[in-house]
Amino acid sequence: MPTKIAVISSLAFRDRLLSIAQEMENIQLEFYIYKMPDETPQLMKQIKPCDVLLLSGTLPYLYAKPLLSNWPIPWTYLKQDEVAISTSILSVLANQNLQLSQLSIDVMNAQHIKNVFNDIQYEGALPFIQEINMERPFDQIYQKHKQLWLNGKIKFVITSIHSVYDALTADEVPAMRMHDPNSSIIHCLEQTKALSKMTKSESARAVVGMLEFSQSTEDDQLVLQQIVEATHASYQKIDDHHFELFTTFGHIQNAFQHHLVESFFNITKDPIKLTFGYGGSILEAQKNARQALNFATPNVVYIMNENKELQGPFPNQPTILSLQTKDPYILQMAKETKLSPLNISKIMAFSVSRQSLQFTAVDLAEYLQVTRRSTERILKKLVEHGYAKVVGEEMSYHQGRPRAIYELNFSTYH
Repeated sequence: MPTKIAVISSLAFRDRLLSIAQEMENIQLEFYIYKMPDETPQLMKQIKPCDVLLLSGTLPYLYAKPLLSNWPIPWTYLKQDEVAISTSILSVLANQNLQLSQLSIDVMNAQHIKNVFNDIQYEGALPFIQEINMERPFDQIYQKHKQLWLNGKIKFVITSIHSVYDALTADEVPAMRMHDPNSSIIHCLEQTKALSKMTKSESARAVVGMLEFSQSTEDDQLVLQQIVEATHASYQKIDDHHFELFTTFGHIQNAFQHHLVESFFNITKDPIKLTFGYGGSILEAQKNARQALNFATPNVVYIMNENKELQGPFPNQPTILSLQTKDPYILQMAKETKLSPLNISKIMAFSVSRQSLQFTAVDLAEYLQVTRRSTERILKKLVEHGYAKVVGEEMSYHQGRPRAIYELNFSTYH
């Protein structure tokens, strides 16, 4: 099956891309043509089912950017770079017999032109350069080019904006469009095709989920059914409180992207634990889902990936906790304190997740899901080796001794 690529571009770029794409196999191009690149967001709403989206340049990409974070299929764009700029300048110098100082150029990033001149160690007079700003009307760029030409300061324009090129040529101002080399366009098409295949492969990757109910209620079956439908999963019952789910990475991503996860926990008042495991095989994904369940807290979702990184809680602000580490800093701390590298990693994640630097043993116990006594033993070891310190006391409203307030005394940004 060919890779179907939706392309948002100008009419001129469409004709060029069609001629180049003939050299490539197994791609099908579906074009959505704009007169001005600010039409890109509207064109995105018209795109029919396809495998991947290709934006024909930096300008349409910038207009599309607010929509791309939630775009349901992979996307990419043809970037303007030093190769396109140097090719365009060389073309003018070779064919027009002009000096660089006789050119006016508009580009997305002026630094790219400077990089080209630095690379060739050019020290002569520079061309006139306009950096394209999304908040600046394109008509101002056109007027600046035209005025330079009318005043006799330039003899030629290189523009990145197709509508500016059309306006300049209509006024008989010598101009050319910024020229992306054929090799760059072919490379972009190959990357777009590869991106589509990689995403499909990733989306089809097997995922195993573990669902735990605290007690059997009439709502359990309804909760299970909703999770199965939202994640397109099949399931098997392990016992009265545990179910195993089988789905794909793509379905899980879709459930998170469309905020379907939150609804699972609103059906019943009883706490639910839900974890997913990713892996290179069903068996590995299964092990990871079950291990994640040991760290899960009720009514949020945790994910353990192939690298033994525990991600979550979702949909709350997620953190990442590595359950296997080769970090020499963590290993040294573990050796000194006689604490496990896992506990140290979890304490680091606890610190990063908090707004306040100070905490009590109760705060840490709730995060670690262990008893206060166990947490106090951990904190005692950290204090003894200088990795934590007592900074105050919290007075209790009830009878009992005041609770110590701690601060960590080591780098947690690992």
